[in-house]
Amino acid sequence: MSPQYGSRPVTTITTGDIEQIHAAKGTDHSYAANRFIEVVRKMFNWGRTAGKVPRDFPNPAVGIVRFPQTRRRRFVTTVEMPRLLNAINAEEDEYARHALWLLLLTGLRLNELLRSKWQDVDWDFRTLYVGKTKNGEPVLAPLSDAAISCLKKVPILHDNAHIICGIKTGAYLVGLRRIWYRVRSAAKLDDVRIHDLRRTVGSWLVQHGESLHLVGQVLNHRDPKTTAGYAYFQTQQRERALTVHGQALLKLVPFNEAFVETPGYEAELTTELPKPQRHDKPRSRFVTREILYRLVWEAPVSEVATRFGISDVGLAKACRRAAIPIPPRGYWAKTEAGIFVEQPVLPPPPPGIRGNIRIRNRSAETSLSKPSLIQDKRAA
Repeated sequence: MSPQYGSRPVTTITTGDIEQIHAAKGTDHSYAANRFIEVVRKMFNWGRTAGKVPRDFPNPAVGIVRFPQTRRRRFVTTVEMPRLLNAINAEEDEYARHALWLLLLTGLRLNELLRSKWQDVDWDFRTLYVGKTKNGEPVLAPLSDAAISCLKKVPILHDNAHIICGIKTGAYLVGLRRIWYRVRSAAKLDDVRIHDLRRTVGSWLVQHGESLHLVGQVLNHRDPKTTAGYAYFQTQQRERALTVHGQALLKLVPFNEAFVETPGYEAELTTELPKPQRHDKPRSRFVTREILYRLVWEAPVSEVATRFGISDVGLAKACRRAAIPIPPRGYWAKTEAGIFVEQPVLPPPPPGIRGNIRIRNRSAETSLSKPSLIQDKRAA
């Protein structure tokens, strides 16, 4: 016989029942299983307050051990972004195309964007009203120049107040996730979820040097712990800032060999740029260690080498001779997967090496029509 609460019978739910569901769900979906525990716990806490559950009834979700979780850090990298944007622009559904662009430009949650209406846009203050907080305060999302320009291109229907219109009259677009699967497949980004576009906005903002507090304000994070997930990017930026600071200090004192590990090879460098010769223009490029270091960590060595007109092996040799660290094997695959790999600091140059690095193109088929990455001092 079921116990009575007031005039109604109560079906007893035990911790064992919740644990069984949690274990079955967690076999394939550990995050969803843990979320189930949180929902049940909050539901019973609310039930006590609302008088739906006896106050002495134990919460069955308390004490259950959660499955271990790793923070998802997947975002679209600078190497992947051109492929994604081309795939978005190739999408036939116009409203879906505008929606994906707006997600990348604003960092909004999917439901926030889909439920937005034209009346929520404040063109003067350049904001979008996306709802209210628990305290009843309005939540306004800022709109950049690019977002405003994108909004102005979205067709307005007289019988639909939504910005991203669906097929049904007066309804917003449904099935955007299905369209997203098609877009990401075309961009060869099958592991990127649509919510990762929001994470991409936050990640890029932090990499551009914005503070975690500001990023949290832009993305309307209710909990600062959510924004703290981007802290590993900020650590990278702080390290780069200290690298520049250290290089500035070393320029003010005589060269100290104690900071240098002798590499056992000589780099082909020149302190003074040679006088221009006809054969030298297509065959040689000059670049500082700092610029070459930045280039090989912003794009794969093969891509940088192609822009220089040499092979990736040749460019890697030039970096080794100048003591310039290059990304290890698998670095870009890990970066695309959202795995943080620490970037080494550019060490001081090897003994006797000063000036610009000469990168020789020994191929006879060097095109002068390609824009040079290096600003040759002779042309200044």
